[in-house]
Amino acid sequence: MKKPFFAALGVLGVMLASGCAMAPSQQRTQTIATPAYAQPELRDKKTGTGFVRAIDLERRELVLKGQGDKLRTIKVDTGVRNLAQIKAGAPVELTYYEALAVKLDKPATASGLPGQKPASMMRGDAEIVGKVTAVDQKNRRITLQSTQDAVTMKVPDDIDISTLKAGDPLSASYVQALATSVEPVQLRRKRRR
Repeated sequence: MKKPFFAALGVLGVMLASGCAMAPSQQRTQTIATPAYAQPELRDKKTGTGFVRAIDLERRELVLKGQGDKLRTIKVDTGVRNLAQIKAGAPVELTYYEALAVKLDKPATASGLPGQKPASMMRGDAEIVGKVTAVDQKNRRITLQSTQDAVTMKVPDDIDISTLKAGDPLSASYVQALATSVEPVQLRRKRRR
Protein backbone atom coordinates (compact mmCIF):
# COMPACT_ATOMS: atom_id res chain seq x y z
CA MET A 1 0.00 0.00 0.00
CA LYS A 2 2.84 2.38 0.86
CA LYS A 3 4.84 1.65 -2.32
CA PRO A 4 2.25 3.15 -4.77
CA PHE A 5 1.88 6.22 -2.55
CA PHE A 6 5.63 6.85 -2.41
CA ALA A 7 5.97 6.13 -6.14
CA ALA A 8 3.28 8.69 -6.93
CA LEU A 9 4.93 11.16 -4.59
CA GLY A 10 8.27 10.57 -6.31
CA VAL A 11 6.78 11.14 -9.78
CA LEU A 12 5.13 14.34 -8.56
CA GLY A 13 8.46 15.53 -7.13
CA VAL A 14 10.25 14.88 -10.45
CA MET A 15 7.51 16.76 -12.33
CA LEU A 16 7.76 19.74 -10.00
CA ALA A 17 11.54 19.79 -10.14
CA SER A 18 11.60 19.66 -13.93
CA GLY A 19 9.05 22.47 -14.14
CA CYS A 20 11.13 24.66 -11.84
CA ALA A 21 14.32 23.85 -13.72
CA MET A 22 13.09 25.22 -17.05
CA ALA A 23 14.96 28.13 -18.53
CA PRO A 24 13.19 31.48 -18.07
CA SER A 25 12.47 31.64 -21.81
CA GLN A 26 10.66 28.28 -21.61
CA GLN A 27 8.54 29.11 -18.56
CA ARG A 28 4.98 30.18 -19.26
CA THR A 29 3.92 33.54 -17.97
CA GLN A 30 0.54 35.16 -18.27
CA THR A 31 0.44 38.89 -18.80
CA ILE A 32 -2.81 40.71 -18.23
CA ALA A 33 -2.87 43.91 -20.22
CA THR A 34 -4.62 46.93 -18.75
CA PRO A 35 -7.02 48.38 -21.33
CA ALA A 36 -5.91 51.81 -22.54
CA TYR A 37 -9.18 53.45 -21.45
CA ALA A 38 -8.64 52.39 -17.82
CA GLN A 39 -5.19 53.95 -17.51
CA PRO A 40 -5.35 57.07 -15.32
CA GLU A 41 -2.66 58.87 -17.29
CA LEU A 42 -5.09 59.27 -20.21
CA ARG A 43 -7.26 61.43 -17.98
CA ASP A 44 -6.59 64.84 -16.49
CA LYS A 45 -5.87 65.09 -12.78
CA LYS A 46 -8.08 67.58 -10.95
CA THR A 47 -8.66 68.92 -7.45
CA GLY A 48 -12.06 69.95 -6.11
CA THR A 49 -14.23 70.31 -3.05
CA GLY A 50 -17.73 69.15 -2.26
CA PHE A 51 -20.04 67.88 0.44
CA VAL A 52 -20.36 64.13 0.97
CA ARG A 53 -23.96 63.02 0.45
CA ALA A 54 -23.37 59.25 0.68
CA ILE A 55 -20.53 56.77 1.14
CA ASP A 56 -20.43 53.17 -0.06
CA LEU A 57 -17.41 51.64 1.70
CA GLU A 58 -17.84 48.24 0.07
CA ARG A 59 -17.83 49.66 -3.48
CA ARG A 60 -15.46 52.50 -2.45
CA GLU A 61 -17.67 55.22 -3.90
CA LEU A 62 -18.51 58.73 -2.72
CA VAL A 63 -21.56 60.70 -3.82
CA LEU A 64 -20.65 64.37 -3.65
CA LYS A 65 -22.75 67.51 -3.91
CA GLY A 66 -20.73 70.13 -5.74
CA GLN A 67 -21.29 73.38 -7.58
CA GLY A 68 -24.85 73.95 -8.70
CA ASP A 69 -26.08 71.28 -6.25
CA LYS A 70 -25.25 68.56 -8.79
CA LEU A 71 -24.57 65.10 -7.39
CA ARG A 72 -21.48 63.29 -8.64
CA THR A 73 -20.33 59.76 -7.94
CA ILE A 74 -16.58 59.24 -7.64
CA LYS A 75 -14.78 55.94 -7.16
CA VAL A 76 -12.05 56.03 -4.50
CA ASP A 77 -8.69 54.35 -5.14
CA THR A 78 -7.68 51.53 -2.80
CA GLY A 79 -4.62 53.56 -1.82
CA VAL A 80 -6.83 56.04 0.06
CA ARG A 81 -6.73 54.76 3.63
CA ASN A 82 -8.96 57.25 5.47
CA LEU A 83 -12.22 56.59 3.63
CA ALA A 84 -13.97 55.08 6.67
CA GLN A 85 -13.28 58.30 8.60
CA ILE A 86 -15.26 60.45 6.14
CA LYS A 87 -18.85 61.07 7.21
CA ALA A 88 -21.95 62.05 5.24
CA GLY A 89 -22.45 65.81 5.28
CA ALA A 90 -18.74 66.55 5.67
CA PRO A 91 -16.95 68.93 3.29
CA VAL A 92 -13.98 67.27 1.58
CA GLU A 93 -11.20 68.20 -0.80
CA LEU A 94 -10.20 65.52 -3.25
CA THR A 95 -7.66 64.93 -5.96
CA TYR A 96 -9.01 62.73 -8.72
CA TYR A 97 -8.63 61.58 -12.30
CA GLU A 98 -11.64 62.70 -14.32
CA ALA A 99 -14.13 60.27 -15.86
CA LEU A 100 -13.29 58.97 -19.34
CA ALA A 101 -15.89 58.15 -21.99
CA VAL A 102 -15.59 54.74 -23.60
CA LYS A 103 -18.70 54.73 -25.78
CA LEU A 104 -21.42 57.28 -26.57
CA ASP A 105 -24.75 56.43 -28.20
CA LYS A 106 -28.12 57.99 -28.75
CA PRO A 107 -30.45 56.06 -26.38
CA ALA A 108 -32.52 54.60 -29.23
CA THR A 109 -29.45 52.98 -30.83
CA ALA A 110 -27.96 51.96 -27.50
CA SER A 111 -30.90 49.82 -26.42
CA GLY A 112 -31.80 48.17 -29.75
CA LEU A 113 -35.24 46.69 -30.30
CA PRO A 114 -37.42 45.69 -27.34
CA GLY A 115 -36.48 42.22 -26.10
CA GLN A 116 -33.06 42.22 -27.79
CA LYS A 117 -29.80 42.03 -25.94
CA PRO A 118 -27.51 45.03 -26.40
CA ALA A 119 -25.72 44.89 -29.72
CA SER A 120 -22.34 45.77 -28.26
CA MET A 121 -20.54 45.07 -25.06
CA MET A 122 -19.87 48.08 -22.85
CA ARG A 123 -16.24 48.33 -21.78
CA GLY A 124 -16.50 50.94 -19.05
CA ASP A 125 -17.25 50.37 -15.41
CA ALA A 126 -20.33 52.63 -15.32
CA GLU A 127 -23.18 53.71 -17.56
CA ILE A 128 -25.40 56.78 -17.62
CA VAL A 129 -28.41 57.74 -19.72
CA GLY A 130 -29.35 61.39 -19.63
CA LYS A 131 -29.24 64.73 -21.37
CA VAL A 132 -26.15 66.58 -22.49
CA THR A 133 -25.84 69.77 -20.42
CA ALA A 134 -22.45 70.96 -21.72
CA VAL A 135 -20.12 70.24 -24.63
CA ASP A 136 -16.55 71.57 -24.67
CA GLN A 137 -15.30 70.78 -28.18
CA LYS A 138 -11.87 72.34 -27.62
CA ASN A 139 -11.02 70.36 -24.46
CA ARG A 140 -13.10 67.32 -25.55
CA ARG A 141 -15.35 67.15 -22.48
CA ILE A 142 -19.08 66.58 -22.14
CA THR A 143 -21.41 66.72 -19.16
CA LEU A 144 -24.41 64.41 -18.90
CA GLN A 145 -27.22 64.84 -16.39
CA SER A 146 -29.43 61.91 -15.45
CA THR A 147 -32.23 61.96 -12.90
CA GLN A 148 -29.77 60.89 -10.19
CA ASP A 149 -26.29 61.99 -11.22
CA ALA A 150 -24.22 64.37 -13.31
CA VAL A 151 -21.03 63.19 -15.01
CA THR A 152 -18.40 65.32 -16.72
CA MET A 153 -16.09 63.15 -18.77
CA LYS A 154 -13.17 63.47 -21.11
CA VAL A 155 -13.85 62.05 -24.56
CA PRO A 156 -11.00 60.33 -26.46
CA ASP A 157 -10.16 61.46 -30.00
CA ASP A 158 -11.64 58.31 -31.57
CA ILE A 159 -15.20 59.28 -30.47
CA ASP A 160 -16.93 61.96 -32.56
CA ILE A 161 -18.60 64.70 -30.50
CA SER A 162 -18.80 67.32 -33.25
CA THR A 163 -22.60 67.06 -33.59
CA LEU A 164 -23.44 66.95 -29.86
CA LYS A 165 -25.21 69.90 -28.28
CA ALA A 166 -26.87 70.72 -24.98
CA GLY A 167 -30.24 69.01 -24.63
CA ASP A 168 -29.35 65.93 -26.70
CA PRO A 169 -30.32 62.61 -25.10
CA LEU A 170 -27.26 60.38 -24.76
CA SER A 171 -26.21 57.02 -23.35
CA ALA A 172 -22.59 56.71 -22.23
CA SER A 173 -20.36 53.93 -21.01
CA TYR A 174 -17.45 55.40 -19.10
CA VAL A 175 -14.67 54.78 -16.64
CA GLN A 176 -15.60 56.53 -13.40
CA ALA A 177 -13.65 59.40 -11.92
CA LEU A 178 -11.02 57.95 -9.57
CA ALA A 179 -10.11 59.81 -6.37
CA THR A 180 -6.51 59.37 -5.23
CA SER A 181 -6.84 61.63 -2.18
CA VAL A 182 -9.83 62.52 0.02
CA GLU A 183 -9.29 64.91 2.92
CA PRO A 184 -11.78 66.60 5.25
CA VAL A 185 -11.66 70.42 5.07
CA GLN A 186 -12.65 73.14 7.48
CA LEU A 187 -14.91 75.75 5.95
CA ARG A 188 -14.64 79.33 7.09
CA ARG A 189 -17.81 80.71 8.55
CA LYS A 190 -19.02 83.97 7.12
CA ARG A 191 -19.03 86.82 9.56
CA ARG A 192 -22.30 88.58 10.04
CA ARG A 193 -22.17 92.33 9.85
